[in-house]
Amino acid sequence: MASKTALLLIACGPRYWGYAEEFISSALEFFVPHDVILFTDCPHTFNVARQIPCPALGFPNATLKRYHLFTEQQQILSQYENLFYSDVDMRFVAPVAEEEIFSDGITATQHPGYVGLSGTPETRPVSTAYVSGVLRNYFCGGFNGGKAEIFLCMAHAIRCAVDTDSRNGVIAVWHDESHLNRYLQAYPPAKVLSPAFCYPDVAGDYYRNIWRNAGLGEIVPKLLALEKGGS
Repeated sequence: MASKTALLLIACGPRYWGYAEEFISSALEFFVPHDVILFTDCPHTFNVARQIPCPALGFPNATLKRYHLFTEQQQILSQYENLFYSDVDMRFVAPVAEEEIFSDGITATQHPGYVGLSGTPETRPVSTAYVSGVLRNYFCGGFNGGKAEIFLCMAHAIRCAVDTDSRNGVIAVWHDESHLNRYLQAYPPAKVLSPAFCYPDVAGDYYRNIWRNAGLGEIVPKLLALEKGGS
């Protein structure tokens, strides 16, 4: 272990291998000092601290079961002080300082489309991701992290919830994001990041109006969420 922080990435399928190359380069330039832990089915070796073989799980399991991957590697991940997960089809575009993202618990990112709104949580009581009442914050699944011990505790809780749903023939409406929001309703994050850490690649008036109504004003992007059609 060369760093106190691990950046967890998942890249399965040729399309996402390409995203991974660019993401890793952007993180090296802009993210806090870190080791990249890459889960991938790519036959080639990336320039990362550790590359862990991972089969392509398809839809919806590729997102629904991402926290399963992390719990399976707990022995490795628990050696770090901080763990952060990011979708690989994103890109850092500005420097990120430790004090911006480090916390004593979980660090979560406001969903860019639902700042100041309750978002789209799971509303069916049949799912373990069910949210009662109104959420104060709705968080995106694309970037989160925190203290390693607490992050892994969250990962185990989400894995257990997903497995329970699976046994009952239920899939949460927004997969892992639904379970993440249910968990963070019960255990609020220690730090909440603005949509600067999930900034839409094409951020038009729709997003800007939402942010303005929420009192955020102009947001300077740190981590771009890329349009799915390109990299």
